Amino acid sequence: MAKIITVEPDSVPEEIIVNDNIHDIIVKVKLDYHLIDLQLRMQYCLHLFMYDIHGEIDAPLVVPNWDESAIHPIALDSRDDFLGSATRKVIALKKRMEYNIPMALHLGKLKKGDTSISRKLEIFATLTPAVGRASKWSKPFESILLH
Repeated sequence: MAKIITVEPDSVPEEIIVNDNIHDIIVKVKLDYHLIDLQLRMQYCLHLFMYDIHGEIDAPLVVPNWDESAIHPIALDSRDDFLGSATRKVIALKKRMEYNIPMALHLGKLKKGDTSISRKLEIFATLTPAVGRASKWSKPFESILLH
């Protein structure tokens, strides 16, 4: 199994324009691959999720499903704001590999008269192997329960 060594923003602009789809940030991710990964040229899907953290970090519940993997926060005190995600398929070719992944941040809309604000941003990274677990929730549905 591969190991995530570091997840770091590489280029954080001093100012971010809200509500655009321009890649605002580059995230540098270093992975170490296990010998078995290298022998099998193992494939993974690397998922990055960015949050604006309010207080303590929400505990993440990861539902791995290859390139559709999702993350659900389990809020403890206040709910963190989801700001964006990125997905990259990666292949184990050498022991340590580094990836630069662009992310567009979706910060919502500012109202007229709002002042500049600063946010505490954090990135959560997770790897989903091509051979491993797959999970998925159904779509919500309703049914009437009878006695």
